[in-house]
Amino acid sequence: MIFWELLRVFALTLTGLTGLFLIGLVIQQASQLGLSIGQTLAIIPLLIPYTLPYTIPTTTLFASCVVYGRISHDNEAVAMKAAGVNLHSILRPAALLGVLMSLVTFGLAYTVIPNSNATLQTQILKDPEEVLYSLLKRERTFRANNFPYVIHVKDVQGRRLIDVIFKRKKMEKDNAGKDIWLGVYDYVIRAREARLRVVMPTPDKPNEPTMLFIDPDRWVGADGTMSIETGSSRPVGVPLPDVFSPKDVNDRPMNLQWDELPPKAHEFELEYLKAVSQQIATAKIIATTTDLVLKDRNEKHAVGLKYLAEHWMRQIRNTQNEYYMRPALALSCLVFALIGCPVGIWANRADYLSSFVICFLPTVFAYYPILLAGSNMARDGKVPMPVGIFAADAIVAVLAGLLTIRLVKR
Repeated sequence: MIFWELLRVFALTLTGLTGLFLIGLVIQQASQLGLSIGQTLAIIPLLIPYTLPYTIPTTTLFASCVVYGRISHDNEAVAMKAAGVNLHSILRPAALLGVLMSLVTFGLAYTVIPNSNATLQTQILKDPEEVLYSLLKRERTFRANNFPYVIHVKDVQGRRLIDVIFKRKKMEKDNAGKDIWLGVYDYVIRAREARLRVVMPTPDKPNEPTMLFIDPDRWVGADGTMSIETGSSRPVGVPLPDVFSPKDVNDRPMNLQWDELPPKAHEFELEYLKAVSQQIATAKIIATTTDLVLKDRNEKHAVGLKYLAEHWMRQIRNTQNEYYMRPALALSCLVFALIGCPVGIWANRADYLSSFVICFLPTVFAYYPILLAGSNMARDGKVPMPVGIFAADAIVAVLAGLLTIRLVKR
């Protein structure tokens, strides 16, 4: 009876919570990428699996809090204990629900969610030109992270951009090797009218970037640092940022199946070791050469190799982070179910709102910050990857065990 009541509350809550998450994701994707109504409707089914690793664990927690809170409020727990029923027996349904939902969540994260993510990104990027036109029509501006260009338009009429301003940011690398904007522009050019063209990589050259071309009637207002002279009508071509490029969709960690992540991390490790070996060889040349020109050239090369090695190390850690994060999120279903039982009985509330405020919110607000902090520390190399990612599950499991022992002895 307890198990079926848990399932009933779980199904009801999962539907509502997934709907709320889905609304937020749809709004975010549509606003970030400028999706049309048709594109937005097409991606909704593909976004649902992405929400489940977060909604299933929290729904399991909420169901446990509500059901066991009602059992305590109606004095059923006291009656069972008075009848000689061990309280461990009434905790088994929650443990069973937690195990089942952990298996379901991990099964989804193993292959279903990566495939849906890859399909989603492919679907969105099937026509990046249309996405860009929609974005410019709504925002009148296009700028993106790691994209050193800014495009402003006064209006979009069909495939015509009216009064286009194209700027290139003046970038400089910081100590971590990341590009930062200095707040000024290398050049600013303007066209009365222009059109966009997106050129995808050809099958014989799959590693080339996806290029965005701005084809104007005539550029005006270029300064001295610009290679296009005033009055030129030559198109400007720039690589699209990764968010609009389908080239690496199948190589991103979030789009890989779980068993594909270790080989991918190994590929990144080989690239990292190659960069490190080149660093060592370059350092030897710098230390032994007396040719100042050669030394200067190798010193600049060494800086680039340092940034390259750091890039591959970030790729390794991001892939390893994805590898451990999926089972950690799946395991949270079990630990949430186990802690929801004693907390719900202690709260002694039968209504949904009280369970939400007393049981659900404190647990969620404690678990996910710990999970994110541990994940960030592991990604930065401050703690071992399994320790950082599974720390939140371990803490909640220990608390659940202590509260359960106290409940049984009470």
